[in-house]
Amino acid sequence: MNAAILREISSIFTCDFPLFEAEVAALLNIRKYDEYTYLHSLNVARLSVGLGRRLSFTDDMLVDLGWAALLHDIGKLHIPLDILNKMKKFSADELAVMQSHPVEALAALAETQPITLDRLRRLSAAFEHHQRYDLKGYPVVQKKLTLHPFSRIVAVADTFDAMTTDRIYQRRILPDMALKIMAQGFGTIFDPFVLQAFITSMGVYPVGSLVRLDDERLGVVTRYLSESQIDRPEIVLIDKTSSSERFIDLSLPEHRSRKILRSEFPEDFDVNVQEILNEVRR
Repeated sequence: MNAAILREISSIFTCDFPLFEAEVAALLNIRKYDEYTYLHSLNVARLSVGLGRRLSFTDDMLVDLGWAALLHDIGKLHIPLDILNKMKKFSADELAVMQSHPVEALAALAETQPITLDRLRRLSAAFEHHQRYDLKGYPVVQKKLTLHPFSRIVAVADTFDAMTTDRIYQRRILPDMALKIMAQGFGTIFDPFVLQAFITSMGVYPVGSLVRLDDERLGVVTRYLSESQIDRPEIVLIDKTSSSERFIDLSLPEHRSRKILRSEFPEDFDVNVQEILNEVRR
């Protein structure tokens, strides 16, 4: 097995890898075919497993959820790269090809691997993650069924990562704006319970967001305390010209009058968010 891929997976969840040789091989094929799809799959798995932990999933459930997330886009192995990475709007035919990837995923796996109940659970999101909570998405099925819980979680994580990641054809959306847009899909696009749990776990301004306070200073969101409201995080300031304070916890009474005005793109201000977070966590 590929050591680098095993390290990436182990940073998300732990499992007995010899039992998942087919899944590891499939993920390796995704990495070889398209780097963005591979990195997106890792991100979706991190977000999904993190949410699963918040929902008190057992370790076995987290393993299956993790694989469901890692392999949710396996059908894209059957989408030509010129369509997969097209910078312009799809034609009707190209859109049909792109939207075929959930079906292609199950068809390809049925040809190469024995389909067991365990494997179906781990591949649920590959077929269902674009069907929407109200089942008005794709692929269209004749008999309307309830989506697997893993698919509902992966659909939220998939959308959030796609919106907040730069692509060759578009700049990402800031995390707080992505959450606001996603909130419009409560009960239609997304399972309302899952989406509410996701927003609560992330906070309105997710950890790592660069935010501007009402006194115009910039800071990086470092954490939410367990008792914090979802819009009142702890912030480490990067501009200390007007004060010697370094940290501001907006959940504390003395900072109740302070507000976050908006989030900002870190690169617009030459801010290395990860470097700041690493410094804080030392």
